Amino acid sequence: MNEAKKKYGQNFLTDKNLLQKIVKDSFLDNKTVIEVGPGRGALTEYICQYAKKVIAFEIDSDLKQYLDKLEQKHENLKITYQDFLKVDLNTIKIKENLDQEVILIGNLPYYITTPILFKFIETPFLKQATIMIQKEVAERISSKPNLKTYNALSVIVQYQAEVKKIMNVSRKLFSPVPKVDSIVLNILKKENIDNAFLNLFTTFVKASFTQKRKTLINNLHDFFNIPKTVIEEFLIKNGFEPNARAEQLSITDFERLTKEWSNLLK
Repeated sequence: MNEAKKKYGQNFLTDKNLLQKIVKDSFLDNKTVIEVGPGRGALTEYICQYAKKVIAFEIDSDLKQYLDKLEQKHENLKITYQDFLKVDLNTIKIKENLDQEVILIGNLPYYITTPILFKFIETPFLKQATIMIQKEVAERISSKPNLKTYNALSVIVQYQAEVKKIMNVSRKLFSPVPKVDSIVLNILKKENIDNAFLNLFTTFVKASFTQKRKTLINNLHDFFNIPKTVIEEFLIKNGFEPNARAEQLSITDFERLTKEWSNLLK
């Protein structure tokens, strides 16, 4: 049996009850699925039993000894040995004749969780994701205002999607055993997000959280190079104290401020 590779952040999950629950709570029946990092195929086995079609991306070709057998067993499965982050998903969609609504599933290594999450958000035909990620990251994604875990990622993801915690996963269920526990999240994209507005919203949110210890005035001043007096007037006009910090603002607050900010930039 080949060993898990640290460079790929590999930790293999083998608990069958947990694997079945992940698939059940992902509502895959007759849906098209893209799986990131199938590993030895433990989760893939269950996905194939429910999904109409499964495209799995695995970066480690040494796992072919496991996945080739699985591919032969399931006609609805196709394994591609590529780095998911480097794949042009729109090309894959055309080539594989994928549905307009595809579900993303994956047990994501810590070091690539955020870029994969943004790739999911930015790919229109990926409508839903069920991802197993490090507990710390999951708590940031689903965090609420005024908590230490609340940051730009919390706001950007929750503005565009409904985030639901499915379950906690003990580190003891993995091989090799990682240093931290995991959480399974279901992320369902919202409809009718204005992409033009989203670009400014994302920029404004990231600017607001540039340095968490700084006030909104200082962060926005540093990022946009607008006089602090102008920003202070802007905040007061919109009902915020001059010493307000980003972690105090709700997603609705950020949406409203972004709209007003766009007028200020004109």
